Amino acid sequence: MNEPSAVPVSRPSLAVLAHEGFPEEQLIDVLELCRSFAGFLGQPVAFGRGLETPLHETLGELSAGAGRWNFDFVAPPTMTAASMSSADFVYTEDGRPDWGAMWTGFCELALYGGPPHRGEESALNARLEGEPTPGLDAIREIRRGIFETTGLFAEPYAPGWLAVTCHSGRMAAWLAASIILENVEARFDGEMLLVPAHESFTLKNEVKSVITVVAKTNHYWQAHVAAREQAAAAEAAG
Repeated sequence: MNEPSAVPVSRPSLAVLAHEGFPEEQLIDVLELCRSFAGFLGQPVAFGRGLETPLHETLGELSAGAGRWNFDFVAPPTMTAASMSSADFVYTEDGRPDWGAMWTGFCELALYGGPPHRGEESALNARLEGEPTPGLDAIREIRRGIFETTGLFAEPYAPGWLAVTCHSGRMAAWLAASIILENVEARFDGEMLLVPAHESFTLKNEVKSVITVVAKTNHYWQAHVAAREQAAAAEAAG
């Protein structure tokens, strides 16, 4: 996530305010929200934190009491409308794709303003027909790549689909929604995330795309959404 800038590059038309005492652990989520707004608007978003007075006491008086607020400006993400550039393909010493080394440098999720993994013109959908790719067990490789990058197990679900077992139905639904925005088809069924898989997929195109979008969305879920839920549960219990 980009750090907020103290000086805006243009005059903002939207401000997000957090009152004094707003939980510090949730500020990262608010800044991500600002970044999403900034990407949508194409201009900076002002983010104000109350320094000494609760928000409800200053609503309607921001002009008179502007000195009580410390404003940062969250700029739009640097991106183009095109899909993200492809990462270099990396192999392990035994000649197999090193999936764990190929996705960690990828940029922000499309859900939060980053470029989608694939362009709309090359969106990846489930496939039911096509000749197997010579010398490649595409479905097996997708399963191996998903496990290597996420620790999640994937099993055949229906023709053209793999089912990735998630930790909850909410996780499966969130991953599916986020993956769709990466221009890769996805569904969910209870605690199972469903992603395309077919014998005709090629290693550096469809196979890599499926593994990548599952890896990057799972990483964000574990690092932000799940971590936030765990912290809230711990606070409620203790």
